[in-house]
Amino acid sequence: MYKLRHTKDDEIEVGLDEAGRGCLWGPVFVGAVAFSDCLDDFPDGGEMLEQLKDSKQISAKKRDELFDYIKESALAYSISSASVAEIDEHNILQADMIAMHRALDDLSVPVGRLLVDGDYFRPYKGIESHTIVEGDSIYLAIAAAGILAKVSRDRYVKEQVALRPDLHEKYGFGTNMGYGAAKHMEGLALHGVTPEHRRSFKPVRKVLGLATPKGWAGVIE
Repeated sequence: MYKLRHTKDDEIEVGLDEAGRGCLWGPVFVGAVAFSDCLDDFPDGGEMLEQLKDSKQISAKKRDELFDYIKESALAYSISSASVAEIDEHNILQADMIAMHRALDDLSVPVGRLLVDGDYFRPYKGIESHTIVEGDSIYLAIAAAGILAKVSRDRYVKEQVALRPDLHEKYGFGTNMGYGAAKHMEGLALHGVTPEHRRSFKPVRKVLGLATPKGWAGVIE
């Protein structure tokens, strides 16, 4: 049973989640969502909230429907990203934090509490925050944030494929969205890396013949 609130008070709670953290290619995206705790504030009385869940557990069509619903229903929302250059410079975890802070900077409401999917968060302006493992299966605001991030990232990849069809022909991005699927790995071996591949990720470094410094936090297996 999903929860609309973490704490019953008057603070505005914001859910945060990302999409694309484990990809080998492209930016990481973050969503931030604040919902009212009063169902009367939702255009449908909150009925569609029952369909919100972890973005990985629903179809692309349903995610698109919920994407529009979330934007229409939220007190406030924002979508941000961190670039491949930032991922490679700071490592994926810190780039994720950069994107989360950007998303929070863009919100139009005074934030009182943060609900963050996962087990790590870099403090933001002294605001109370809670890291929640599998939070996208517990809190509606986190699930909604994950949907905003996932749909935004998928649309970004599809836009890039439309502009550069070779990204699908060589790497299969039209279906694997830049994750390390078999077609993507085959494409790396045959065609090498593109400028948007994450050079701090071990499979990409291997193709480039780059050594992996021991204990380097930037490397993803």
